[in-house]
Amino acid sequence: METVFQYELLLPSEFEKRIIEFPLIYIPIGSLEYHGEHLALGNDAIKMHAICCEAARLGGGIVFPPIYYGIPFMVEYGSRYQYKANLPVTEEFLTSVLNTTLAGLEKIGFRIAVLATGHTPDEESALVREIARSYPGKMKVYGTDDMEWGADANYNGGDHAAKWETSILWYVRPELVDIYRLPRDTTIPLEGIYGEDPRLFASRELGKKAVQALSRDLAELGKRLYESL
Repeated sequence: METVFQYELLLPSEFEKRIIEFPLIYIPIGSLEYHGEHLALGNDAIKMHAICCEAARLGGGIVFPPIYYGIPFMVEYGSRYQYKANLPVTEEFLTSVLNTTLAGLEKIGFRIAVLATGHTPDEESALVREIARSYPGKMKVYGTDDMEWGADANYNGGDHAAKWETSILWYVRPELVDIYRLPRDTTIPLEGIYGEDPRLFASRELGKKAVQALSRDLAELGKRLYESL
C-alpha cells in the first residue's frame, strides 16, 4: 500500500503513527491567480503541496491541505476574459487564517510547523515569515517559500508561469498543463508569463529535477528543526 502523507487522507491510526514518529506539519500556501493560458489557476498551492508531500515522504511529517489564499501582488488577468478569476485576500485575513490554523495544530500535538508559500511576490514571502516569527504559541514555526531552496539544481524560482513553474506543474500534475494553448509563434507576447519562455525552456524533466532538489532541502530543514527542539 502506498504511504499516505496528506492530513485529509490519513486514517486515524495512520495519523497517530505519523505524528508520534515526526510531529511536524507542512502547510502549503498559494493563490488563485492567472498563470497564463497554459497553467491551472491554483498552480502556486498545487506545486507547493506536491513539494511538501515529497519532503514528507523523504523525511517524515504530515502535509496539511493546500491553502488557496494569496495576497496582492497578482498579475493582470488575461485581457480576453470577461470574468477575472484572480482572488486576492487581505494580509489581515491570511494572517488570521494561518494563526488560527497554527493554534489548532499545536493543540492537536504538532511541535513544528513549516509555512511554505508557492505564491511569491515580496509581500507574501515577507508576510509568511513574519507570521512564523511572531507566532505566540510554543510550537516552532518556520516561514519559507520555494525560492529559498534548490540552489544545487540551479533553481532560482521567481518566475511566473514561465520555465520553472511550468516545468514543476508539468511534472507533478501534467493534466493541469496545456502548453499548446500558447501561441506557436514565439514572437507573440505572452500574457501573465514572466521569466524564460516556457515554450522553449520548460520540460517535465526539468520539473522533476526541481522538485527533487526542493523537497530534499525542505526535508533537511524539517530534520534540523526537529533536532533543535
